[in-house]
Amino acid sequence: MIHRLYLSICFCFLFISVTAQEKVVIENNPDYKFQSEKQAEKTASAQQRKKDPYQRTWSFGGNIGFSFWNGGTDILLAPKAYYNISPQFITGFGITYIYSDYDDRFFGYHQNSIGGSIMAAVRPVPMLQLSAEYEALHTNRGGYRADQYWNNAIYLGAAFVTGNVSFGFRYDVLYDANKSVYGSAWNPVIGFYF
Repeated sequence: MIHRLYLSICFCFLFISVTAQEKVVIENNPDYKFQSEKQAEKTASAQQRKKDPYQRTWSFGGNIGFSFWNGGTDILLAPKAYYNISPQFITGFGITYIYSDYDDRFFGYHQNSIGGSIMAAVRPVPMLQLSAEYEALHTNRGGYRADQYWNNAIYLGAAFVTGNVSFGFRYDVLYDANKSVYGSAWNPVIGFYF
């Protein structure tokens, strides 16, 4: 009986000594050679993420604008789809619709503009975005000056980015005061990304 007790105590002591001497496995440690299968899978997954840390994805967003002024109304809807090539480079395309209406005793007009755009942007630092965008709009203007025409614009812009929102300015290098739907070559821009 005592013999079994000593044998049991020795076996427990040996078992505790052996398990206490085992190295603690640090998950995702590629240098540790004696990992379980589950831990090896986690390590392989972590190494894959290190090789390709950025997953290319699509994001969506765009611009919305409303303006009401002295008998005038402007509404801008511009949804866009962006393809994130890398954390620094973005490209995308969008659809633009602009409704403008102005009426007073001497002069009045209403116009609808619809078209599309393609863009590319670079983020040299995470909070700064530099962009170039081509936009073509077909405008149908009624009222005092009734006509239809296409307006092409190339915008160069800079924006401050925080989270999913960007705000900044863009400049139309092809600005034509007689055809542009905007009142100036400089436009403030607020964008959203989802």
